[in-house]
Parts: sequence; structure tokens; C-alpha cells
Amino acid sequence: MNLGCRRARFVGLVICALAFFVSVSAFAKMPEGYKDIKLGMKRSQIVELLSKSPGHYSFEELGDDITEVIRGDNLFRFAIYRFNPEDELTEIDLQMREIMGRDRVLELYNTEHGLSLTPNKVSVESNKSIEVKDNRLILKLAHDRDKRSAKGPK
Repeated sequence: MNLGCRRARFVGLVICALAFFVSVSAFAKMPEGYKDIKLGMKRSQIVELLSKSPGHYSFEELGDDITEVIRGDNLFRFAIYRFNPEDELTEIDLQMREIMGRDRVLELYNTEHGLSLTPNKVSVESNKSIEVKDNRLILKLAHDRDKRSAKGPK
């Protein structure tokens, strides 16, 4: 009888632990951006943040893009911020630090954000996606035409 109670408690403990891990992973949320720069922000807001924040080392506006040399981050070396014609940030392209290796960077990034990214898997949430291409991590905001419903043209 005592052995049966122990087994029941053990099974109950295992079920509670599994429920906890499933609920925690269900609440993992895809990052909105990188550091204080978020997808959907206007170009002028980003330029202001980059120029005033000591956390940003150097940046340059190159045509439609803004590039940043990242200092003080163990995971990424460069960031490229891309905008749509309305000057909204639609893509953040982060180049990983080669010295750590892609697998280690992904492992640390996944742990930090509660994700399970791999080089062969794109994660999509609402109107955002995140993917790994070569030695880069790319966060994207869906274009308006990509967010339309499947009902067809109106």
C-alpha cells in the first residue's frame, strides 16, 4: 500500500512538472526586435535612439538601410535595419559572432528568449517571423499584403 502511494505521488509530480514546462513554453514570446529597437518603429525614432544611446557604438545610414557595429554583445557583431517605403522598420538582420559559432549563438539566444530556433526552422508568430540564414539571424515584420486573410479580394 505504501509503495502504491509513492508511485501515485511520483506520477502526480511528473504530470505537474510536464504541465509547468508546457505552459512556460506556450508563453515564450518571439522578440519584438533587438535591444531597444523594435520592428515597426519609424526610421527617425531609430536614428534618434542610435545617436543618443551609449549602448550603440557606431551606425551609418546607407541608402534604405541603417547599419550598426555592435559592441558589448557576445552574440552579434553587426545589425542591418531595413525599412519599407513608409520608413517603418520591417527587418533586423543580425550577423552572429563567428568566434562563438552559429550553434552556440543559437543555443544562447534560444535560452534567453525561450525559443527553439535552428538553421532549418523558421518561427512565425502573428505578423512576425524569425529565421536563421547562414551566419545571420533575421527578424521580419510581415508586409501588409502578407497579412491579408484567405477570404480573397474584396
